[in-house]
Amino acid sequence: NLYYPFASLGDWEIMNFLLTSRLSMRAIDEFLSLHLMNSLPLSFSTAKELHSHAEMLPSGLHWNARVVPTTHPTKSPVTLYYHDLLDCVESLFNHPLFVQMMDYLPSHLFTTAECIVRVFMEWMSSDGAWDLQLKFPEGSTLCGVILSSDKTHITNMCGRKVAHPLLISLANIHMDIRNKGSSHAFLLLALMPIPTFTHPATQICSVLKVHLFHHCLDIVLEPLKQATCFGRMMSDPIGNLCYCFTLLVSYIVDTPEACMLACIQGCTSLVTTAMYKDFGDPDHHLPCTSALTLAQLQSIQCNINEVEQYFATCKDF
Repeated sequence: NLYYPFASLGDWEIMNFLLTSRLSMRAIDEFLSLHLMNSLPLSFSTAKELHSHAEMLPSGLHWNARVVPTTHPTKSPVTLYYHDLLDCVESLFNHPLFVQMMDYLPSHLFTTAECIVRVFMEWMSSDGAWDLQLKFPEGSTLCGVILSSDKTHITNMCGRKVAHPLLISLANIHMDIRNKGSSHAFLLLALMPIPTFTHPATQICSVLKVHLFHHCLDIVLEPLKQATCFGRMMSDPIGNLCYCFTLLVSYIVDTPEACMLACIQGCTSLVTTAMYKDFGDPDHHLPCTSALTLAQLQSIQCNINEVEQYFATCKDF
């Protein structure tokens, strides 16, 4: 029953109308006591029963607020607002509207029974999903997490308000459904802080903002790392318990934000070690991998809190 704790769509529509009409409890009782209303198969007959049913509805996601300390002063305290990531994943995973629009197991699709021509449609039909499934216990379920973030101007002429939302979705949901705005398959995971540092150098302020973004991202994604290692029991849309492992499989960003996430400057390739001066040459450049980035960060021999010195040392890379 998609409308539980109400009996049907009509039952839910009457509830929704009464609770949003700002009628008093007495007026609702008078409305429900009408002869016409008594002839309808409603699951409630009084305002008290109506509110009791409404209290049984899922409460939804809860916001968390956390003050993030910074090594350098800012004009105002830095506050990170975010939802619990696993609650967001579970909300998408057990959404009843996605029951026929979600993949739970990797698959190989072919055009004919001879298995000659392979067809790639959804993430679960890829070799990557198949290989990941083999690394986890038998019977477990992969939850491919998709993140997306983009700094957005809310108002340009009235105070220049800016927001930096971080969205989350699941690669298990079919692509044509996930990409529809009306499906609400992307949830607002966090509002990343946009601080104003008081340091006089503009370049240093930019470095401090990037460092803070990575720190906040680490806070928000900590439950994801835990569930990737140890898994989490989640209920699917029809009530079956699944042993789920959450893995980050995609991050949708524009080029400037991709450079910020990859810890590189704007004049460097996102996928290779080539600089802008190397673009177009016939030489083969090494791929820019996480292992390479971590090795470069570990090789920097200076105090990370000394931002000016740290920024000057990083120019060698």
